[in-house]
Amino acid sequence: MIIQELVGKKVVVHVESGSNVVQHRGILESVDSSFLKLKKDNETLFFTLVNVLAVQSV
Repeated sequence: MIIQELVGKKVVVHVESGSNVVQHRGILESVDSSFLKLKKDNETLFFTLVNVLAVQSV
């Protein structure tokens, strides 16, 4: 599945953080060639696609 198809849906994003993998749940707001924007509770998170390992629909 292409990440663009998940925009507006609830997802889990698996992100590499140093030697750990961190999971973030929220609404995928947008994706472009460099960044992923996730609305999580009352905050908005931005991830570089280089650090994103997987995006899964919930």
